[in-house]
Amino acid sequence: MRVAVVHGYFLADSGSAIYTRELARALTHMGHEVTLICQDQHPEVYDFIDSLYDLDPGNSEAATIYELPPRFAGRCRMVRPHLDGRLLTYVAGPFPPFEAIPFQDAPTEAIEDYARANIAAMSAIFKRWSQDLVQANHAVLQPYLVRQALQGAAQYVVTIHGSELNFTVRRDPRMAPYFALGLEKAAAVVTLSETSRQQTVELAVASSLNIDTRTVIVAPGVDTGLFVPGVDHAALADMCGGIDPDIDDLVVFAGRLLWTKGLQYVVAALPAMLELRPRLQLAIVGAGPMRESLGPFITALERGEGGEAAAIVERDPELRAVPDYGPVMTQAAMESVARSASGIDGGLSAHIHFTGHLPHERLAPLFAAADISLAPSVYPEAFGLVSIEALAAGAIPVATYQTGLRTPLDVVAGELQDEKLRMLEPGISLTEELAGLVVSILEEHPTRDPGFRVRLHALAARNFSWEIVARRYLAWGEA
Repeated sequence: MRVAVVHGYFLADSGSAIYTRELARALTHMGHEVTLICQDQHPEVYDFIDSLYDLDPGNSEAATIYELPPRFAGRCRMVRPHLDGRLLTYVAGPFPPFEAIPFQDAPTEAIEDYARANIAAMSAIFKRWSQDLVQANHAVLQPYLVRQALQGAAQYVVTIHGSELNFTVRRDPRMAPYFALGLEKAAAVVTLSETSRQQTVELAVASSLNIDTRTVIVAPGVDTGLFVPGVDHAALADMCGGIDPDIDDLVVFAGRLLWTKGLQYVVAALPAMLELRPRLQLAIVGAGPMRESLGPFITALERGEGGEAAAIVERDPELRAVPDYGPVMTQAAMESVARSASGIDGGLSAHIHFTGHLPHERLAPLFAAADISLAPSVYPEAFGLVSIEALAAGAIPVATYQTGLRTPLDVVAGELQDEKLRMLEPGISLTEELAGLVVSILEEHPTRDPGFRVRLHALAARNFSWEIVARRYLAWGEA
């Protein structure tokens, strides 16, 4: 089958990027002809992409950048529309070499120009390479662009990832027409969890659009060939400079360093964890605006300056508390935690390792060395992709029990018969409960036992597979 996968961004650094990449990879491995439309700057690092094309400034002709012999049963060409150096996004962040602006912050003229350029590019792409099915990622603008470019020539399916709803569609009334028109003619609207499904249907109703019967849940997959148990001590030392490969406990957070991900609660909880697990180490994987904010916070705690730590949290929006999860720390608790942190052997910072962004090939061995992965998000999430990646590597996922993060937790809690994995619900004091839960898991489960980790890997393989995901999409092309 000829399938176009339309993303519009890069193929790493976000859950939607990973989803796009792995779906395209699975379709290629299964023998299909894939046209991947995105802006990735280094497609040569992905073995399933065998050719690259760039559109000209008018987005009318595609020039060949390279062509390689196919490595798998199918083929995957990647095509980059010409955007004149500007990329419209859902959240702020660097997207070199582009000038990146969130939709909600962009002038209307810029949004209209962006839409015209992409429609022209996709029209040219679909004229040169006709499709049997198109998969459009995100609620805006990709579905609208695909609809305009296809003009009914093929079925298209929309995949909702979450960030576009929460940061853009809900906040910017200008997005409502794009949202409604994009979803109106879709053969199906795919969501990653029941919560995401409900949110999408409700937003559509607000735009006078009924998509209830066409909106389905398809959980993401995981690369169980890459994420496997087995600690590579050399890789661990390389990624986390100064870390002891023979440490007792390794806890890993992987994600964008934004206040929505709840990392501020993790750092506040760490001294309490270290009181009972003094050799525990925390690896923080990712980049983002919170990185700069965490430094002064950690330093204040390490010096025993509870008042200063509390003041930093109070004034820095990247360390903000969320009502559903309580304060990062009360003033009284901050003083106590700071006293505890100041007495930590080697200092609190000696137990925290910032790795920066890691590609999947380097994240996988880090998860293989981890006892626990953390996803304490304080904002709605479409799905816990990081959780199933860690699970496949043999680590126990710990996450807030809300929205799309619940699906992996339900699978693991059922397998391990441990209801505590569901305890971090909205309404708790996240800092306190997170510290207790991490310590409890480390004490009660044999996280270092190879047999236990193989059991977790098998659990991930049974429940989450990219081939299963790909087959769900192909069914719409065959309908």
